Amino acid sequence: MIDSFRPLPRNLVDVILPPSGYDDAMAAGDTTDALRDACGSASRKFPRSWEINPSEWDEVARENDRNRTWGINYLDRFTNQSPTHECTAHSLARNAEAARNRHRAVIYKDGPKESQKRYDTSGPAGSVWLSPLSVYPEANPGQWGGANVRQVLEIACRRGMLPDTTQPRDYGFRHAIHGTSGKGNANQSGGRWLPLSQFPAGWQETAKLFKPLEVIFPESYEEAVCCVLRGLLVSVGRNGHAVPWAQWMAGERAMAYPDSYDVVRYDSERTARSAWRGSFAIVTMTSPDDWNNPAS
Repeated sequence: MIDSFRPLPRNLVDVILPPSGYDDAMAAGDTTDALRDACGSASRKFPRSWEINPSEWDEVARENDRNRTWGINYLDRFTNQSPTHECTAHSLARNAEAARNRHRAVIYKDGPKESQKRYDTSGPAGSVWLSPLSVYPEANPGQWGGANVRQVLEIACRRGMLPDTTQPRDYGFRHAIHGTSGKGNANQSGGRWLPLSQFPAGWQETAKLFKPLEVIFPESYEEAVCCVLRGLLVSVGRNGHAVPWAQWMAGERAMAYPDSYDVVRYDSERTARSAWRGSFAIVTMTSPDDWNNPAS
């Protein structure tokens, strides 16, 4: 998963799934300006100091391979939304989880574990697994039909996200809900559809602990690549589905992403060049006083 120069399996490149919660009508509302407005004070411009000349991209990719500092190395699990329309919320949650772990340089050398496995270090490192379902019902009270990127990002920036009831260890969260109304896996709880009105009483007190504080919006394909080369995830919507780019595959100029179906897939350069508009990268999240006690 980490070698950025290896050949890619063709059956995992430019995969088009049945619509899973994102369509062309939603994409029309996901402009950079709309996303900036949704984020309010959390909005940040791409820093000029983060620019990397394309002639140096391969060198940086090799360095990330050696140091395990891709965005995908800050993720320790997969999620599985099947068969729901929650994709934009899953992409958001992966982006947020990676931002928390990147803040502390918590590295998982092989990236997300297969759905029935778990890193022994996830709990001691304070990795918190967030619930996409804690955002999606507010973005779409009707369950089916999906949500756009702007909706879920605005919700997360305004009031935060809840933890999944499944965690790598017991953190003592007062409020948590299952991660998806879909299949889930051993590292993500699944359950019935849960409207916002049925969230646990006082849930806002826990959700505010997990809010994006700084969000960057790439203004070109090159800026999106630079964000990924810097170890950030870039959440995009395209081809009826939303995903978080987490590694630039230098050998084929593709983007790897941990899909919300228990698998890593890839967007070719052609797809990525057409999809970066309306994307975002979470730089920082709210941080606890004690990382080993994130409920504090």
